[in-house]
Amino acid sequence: MKRLLATIATLALFGTMAQAQQLTKVRVAYDGFSMTSGPLIYAEKQGIFKSFGLDIAPVFVEAGSTLTSAVIGGSVDIAQNGYTSSMAAGVAGANIVIIGGISNKLPFQLVTKDAIKGAVQLKGQAIAISRYGSSTDQAADFALKHLKLDRADVKILQLGGPATRVAAAMSGQVGGTMEQYPDTAGLTRQGFHVLVDVTHIAGDYPNTSYVTNRTYLKNNADVVKRFMMAMATAVHAYKTNPDVAIPLTQTFLKVKETADTKAAYDAYVKIYPDDLRPSLAGMQLVLDEIALKVPKAKSMNPAQLVDTSALDALQKEGFFTKLGK
Repeated sequence: MKRLLATIATLALFGTMAQAQQLTKVRVAYDGFSMTSGPLIYAEKQGIFKSFGLDIAPVFVEAGSTLTSAVIGGSVDIAQNGYTSSMAAGVAGANIVIIGGISNKLPFQLVTKDAIKGAVQLKGQAIAISRYGSSTDQAADFALKHLKLDRADVKILQLGGPATRVAAAMSGQVGGTMEQYPDTAGLTRQGFHVLVDVTHIAGDYPNTSYVTNRTYLKNNADVVKRFMMAMATAVHAYKTNPDVAIPLTQTFLKVKETADTKAAYDAYVKIYPDDLRPSLAGMQLVLDEIALKVPKAKSMNPAQLVDTSALDALQKEGFFTKLGK
């Protein structure tokens, strides 16, 4: 009996080793500790990538421009990155292409002191963003336009990451800050309120995409397809298993209050697209913004910067329909 058990254990070990050897290594990176990364981390922690034959351990790369360069240079195979930096590089002729999207909305809120009830009180105040040209900067423009204010009516301050911005708001250094959930929820428990929710007024202006370079896509079409299958599966599982998704996300984002994570979860499950298809209409809005500084963008259309062949194949095969059942 002992010999039999030893044999079974040995076979199981070799089976596990063989399975590991069969996994395809894919270098994946993401540019932000935010809710847009929730399904990506869920896919890793719940073994979804492995179930599609992929060996993926997502790596954080600070700044979308840095991550864009890594994709172009080939040190990252697939990235979860901002639309703007990826598209700007594509417009310039770089070897990069958008293959999907996880956030086709701009999910930011202008959070202000409770005393700031509208445009009149906001005028002359400082608003914190991460950096000029970032998603927070674009979101600030949408918020100001909604309030019928110009950038000259306020002081836009580059303060870096959310922790610094939140601290500046709490200390009174700024009158408002551009945040996302769960930070938005945390601030509202500290005497702040949402003055403008950009998610609902920016239309289809997109925030976060999946990108690779065209060479990698051409040489690894099946790998890219399996990555998109894994991510679509992760999104579906994330949306339908809050008891797993919320604590996992709370740990990943290092959020102290479960209620803040729950608020973030409730907001983002409405944002994640089930089929991960990028919004061409939204991408046109990004091109219009890029064109203000790069005239070449005026003559381009979103289709030139996108390759949805993996998603098209999955749609044709009925993958998304089966996933929803």
